[in-house]
Amino acid sequence: MISLNKYAKKLVDQILEDPDRLGVEVHKMNCGVTLIDMGLHCRGSWQAALLFTRASIGDLGVVNLGRFKLNDQYSFASIEMHVEQPLIACMGSEIAGWKLGKGEYAMIGSGPARALAHVDSDWYFEMTDYKDECEHAVLCIQDARFPDDKIAMEIANACHTKPENTYLLFAPSTCIVGTMQVSARMLEQTCHKMFEKQFDAGQMIMVRGNAPIAPYVKDEDKTFGRINDALIYGSEVEAWVDAEDDAIEEVIDKLVGKTSSPVYGELFEKIFLEAGKDFFYIDHDVHSVGKIQIHNINTGRAFSAGEINYEALERSFLY
Repeated sequence: MISLNKYAKKLVDQILEDPDRLGVEVHKMNCGVTLIDMGLHCRGSWQAALLFTRASIGDLGVVNLGRFKLNDQYSFASIEMHVEQPLIACMGSEIAGWKLGKGEYAMIGSGPARALAHVDSDWYFEMTDYKDECEHAVLCIQDARFPDDKIAMEIANACHTKPENTYLLFAPSTCIVGTMQVSARMLEQTCHKMFEKQFDAGQMIMVRGNAPIAPYVKDEDKTFGRINDALIYGSEVEAWVDAEDDAIEEVIDKLVGKTSSPVYGELFEKIFLEAGKDFFYIDHDVHSVGKIQIHNINTGRAFSAGEINYEALERSFLY
């Protein structure tokens, strides 16, 4: 049986073995849960970002660093993902679907522990019946403040794991770990969009994606805008599906921002601020990948839609 938490725990062990080299800090919370700071009060690192990203998908894929050329003067690091079981890796783990706490103290959890908890409000499990069984729980949190003991115990109790067997990987947006793990969500975003547009993402045999890693700054709003622009305007996805050509032709233009987003071309920081920093007020079609190509293994036909919007990325990344 596939156990995402078992695989992720092996990555946690690597972090705990040498946190100084990775630029992270390990904290034992009063409740006994282990909190690993990967960028709030420490510098983080490329290696730490790779480990966080791999943990977020339960290590159910290949994650590499690359290069994204913006123009003749500027280029950026990029993240490339190869996943064979996207519904389990992306919907059963990576997508941020677990709301923790309440009110202004609420946080969102992603990662393998979601598949242990299966909380009712985490509706993304409508897309996959995967459920993990493991004595360890690994959850990823992106926020500007640490979770408290109450939230930590909420996680442990929901996962039915002992506090000492519960691990929280934490990173804010304004660090390399935070920016990389967001760029790595291009496959998750594709699965989610397929579901919303009534295309069975379970028909995907395997999928890969690439996106630039946005240059972060100390300004939280600006960084948050850039990391989402990296996905919306800079991501590229390639999928192999076992489906009918008509179904692919029907959905493909609905998966990319250029032909589905009502505000395509606007930078995400502006969209986010106009929505009062509340995702509820942002049209779901804004959250789309830049470009996609789909190969049908039944007919051999290939389909593509969207584009890499270099002009929007220049406005976002350089000013």
